[in-house]
Amino acid sequence: MSELVVRGYRGTDEAALLELWNAALPYDSIDLPTFRRKVILDPNFHPDWLLVAARAERLLGFCLCLIRRVPLEKTGLQEDAGWISAFGVQPAQRRQGIGTALLERALKLFAGAGRRTVSVATYVPNYFVPGVDVDRYADGLDFLRHRGFVEIDRPLSMDTHLVVRDLAPLLARRERLEREHAVVVRALQPHEIVDLMVFLQAHMPGDWVRHARALLADINDGRGQYDQFTVAVRADQIVGYCQYEGEHFGPFGVRPDVQGRGIGTVLLATCLQTMRQRGVHTAFVLWTSDENAAKVYSRFGFTETRRFAVLQRAL
Repeated sequence: MSELVVRGYRGTDEAALLELWNAALPYDSIDLPTFRRKVILDPNFHPDWLLVAARAERLLGFCLCLIRRVPLEKTGLQEDAGWISAFGVQPAQRRQGIGTALLERALKLFAGAGRRTVSVATYVPNYFVPGVDVDRYADGLDFLRHRGFVEIDRPLSMDTHLVVRDLAPLLARRERLEREHAVVVRALQPHEIVDLMVFLQAHMPGDWVRHARALLADINDGRGQYDQFTVAVRADQIVGYCQYEGEHFGPFGVRPDVQGRGIGTVLLATCLQTMRQRGVHTAFVLWTSDENAAKVYSRFGFTETRRFAVLQRAL
């Protein structure tokens, strides 16, 4: 049997790596444009950090390792942190030391770059899933746990069928919200882009700011509509927002000092109604680790579809 070689990615690996990825991670398969956009064109990507394990030039496993080479908005370089955002071995080749060889090389890369922690798989901006699917990749979860990774969070993804959802009772709360709290919930207007960005930069996580900016740029270029953003406005100030792209709902948030007044519920109902009017049949939340948010989603018929384990190891 040929010797196993662990090396960095080459451009000529593209087709074989995509085939390997989809075989190893069947519930998180990707196409070629997604691979190029979210991996190769990621500003933090380096080919030496996309590790592949090969025997006689046949790819048998891979491990996508990332550190920040470009600062993340409101977060910086996170110089102590590293991430594994995707990791897999060809199913028929498992339990032959391939995953171990990849992980050992990955940990050496992170240690050599001065990282103190390695996380699976909460990297932003271009994560694929927020962790290891505890049911569908149970073997992979056990593999990582036996090699020093510990669970630090357990987020979930949720879905709902909009075509059978009665939103009228929740939409009716808009009038009470305006009457009792002087908060108006409606679609974003183009002249409010500056106000929205100021709100996001002051009150929301950095990746949410980046995500909103990217969607707004697409809308400005004619690849979307401004009603993909729903905003809550009080005294001419934006105090909450949500957004959607296709069937993907979120993120959404409300300014901390005005939470607990039903603003989030009305934002969510209004955005889902807009999605339905645009012909969207199903809405999904990619992930949330906030149990209170999950309870809000459940009022709209969202049910859990996947549960993930976020893992971390100290170096």
